[in-house]
Amino acid sequence: MDKSKSSIVLSKRQFLGVVAAATAVSVSPGLLAANQTTHHHASYSKSLAKVSEECVSVGQACKAHIYETLKSDDLSLTKCLLEVRNTIATCTALVEMLTNGSAHSKAMAKVCVDVCKDCRDECNKHASKHPICKDMAQSCDATIKECLKYIG
Repeated sequence: MDKSKSSIVLSKRQFLGVVAAATAVSVSPGLLAANQTTHHHASYSKSLAKVSEECVSVGQACKAHIYETLKSDDLSLTKCLLEVRNTIATCTALVEMLTNGSAHSKAMAKVCVDVCKDCRDECNKHASKHPICKDMAQSCDATIKECLKYIG
């Protein structure tokens, strides 16, 4: 093996060693943090996130019911569809903002109150005929209550 080639190989080895060391250093803080025995608790409102997620879930069921109703040319729930879609979008955004620790979570909770009130009011118009509308109105009420508690 001639000397010029061995210095290139050695240079490649050194380079790979440096890359390996740099990778180990950059990865190790994450590994160390993952292995620590102390657990960090989330500082967001878990109760608000839970009711908001539930509102999204009930909203999805409500939306599916509305689509079935629309298939039979019954347009009585058209406004409901718009309100429930707004509620699903708003509650989803609120959960994301809460869990991400956004500084705008309280502002989003205020928006969520208004959107859920609109949805609840529309749902109550149909609650006696459609049980899912009653469920959705109750879910909106629970979300409004938690939002107001969170806002303070």
